Amino acid sequence: MELDFRKLYVTKLFDFSKNDEELIFEIYEQLSALYDISVVDIENSPYSKFKSQDINFLQEPKLCYRITTKSKTITFYLFIVNLVGTSIRGARMTDKYDSLEVWGLKEINEDFGFISINKKKLADRIAGIFSSSTINSKENKDFKDFYVLGSDPSKTMAFLGPERKEIIKSIVDEDFKIEIKNSIVGLRIPKALSLENALIISKFLEEI
Repeated sequence: MELDFRKLYVTKLFDFSKNDEELIFEIYEQLSALYDISVVDIENSPYSKFKSQDINFLQEPKLCYRITTKSKTITFYLFIVNLVGTSIRGARMTDKYDSLEVWGLKEINEDFGFISINKKKLADRIAGIFSSSTINSKENKDFKDFYVLGSDPSKTMAFLGPERKEIIKSIVDEDFKIEIKNSIVGLRIPKALSLENALIISKFLEEI
């Protein structure tokens, strides 16, 4: 069911700080200028098919945006996600929101199994922990700065065609995390909620 975004101020935004509320509205308004956007119930998104006990990619989404290009040809989803702090023993520290992030999901037409992609860091290179990868390094010299894991090497290679590799390399924030689960592509930038990150994720999901 599509929801009236302005009514969410009472029904869904009451726990956010005033600054968070203003930022959420700003993100909505800016995305509205570029896409057709609506707020939908999370169960009407790919979230339940992507989430699993083994992969802690989406933690506690509070808002879900269903976004469609103006041409009506591409649809994807952005989530305002609550990251809850924990104590040393793993107990929840507070009922308040510790931090918010924006993450995105998109359903595609082909099943690629499980794939994980992130940018290599200098410390990772020094430690040598990226010495093995599911992609053939000789055939993917243009993608050597990325760490790739996949459940099926042939499906991983199929996903990483030239166009997709260029889209991934164009992500301006180097801390991103891409995960593909079957026919759902997810992108997370593990930093505080911002308009810039919402636009980065939207551009990636539109193009991938």
